[in-house]
Amino acid sequence: MNPLRLSLLLVPALAACAPTTGLPSPTRVTTVVTYRTGVVAAGDDNPVLAAVVATAPTIPTLPGRMPWKAEEIERNQVVLRSRAETVNTFSFGSTVRTLPYEMLFTVISSAGTTTLTGTYSKSYEVSAQALLNQLDRRFPRVR
Repeated sequence: MNPLRLSLLLVPALAACAPTTGLPSPTRVTTVVTYRTGVVAAGDDNPVLAAVVATAPTIPTLPGRMPWKAEEIERNQVVLRSRAETVNTFSFGSTVRTLPYEMLFTVISSAGTTTLTGTYSKSYEVSAQALLNQLDRRFPRVR
């Protein structure tokens, strides 16, 4: 095959695989809040972490996303994920847009208080804030 023709055929294929330039890089946000929970006995579930898991499906998501779901639960942390409603792997850009969104929440309890640390993308900060608002209704926040 003619090298010129081959190069003309490769240009559209390579362009489809290139990352989109119009999407800004998301910024990671870390939020730390402390709640009065009383003493959490050794071996008991942390009430703040349990509330995060229970509340996750009710918080708002971005358009085209499934509800938030606790997918990795450990003793002192939980990972919430919101997956795309449809998966499109036609190009690199569409594959990136269908990756799951994640929020990580960890807790540390001491002296009757529980400190919650949330790490998530600024792109879905509204969802994280909605979760914190629900927690503020259930537990008194230490200011």
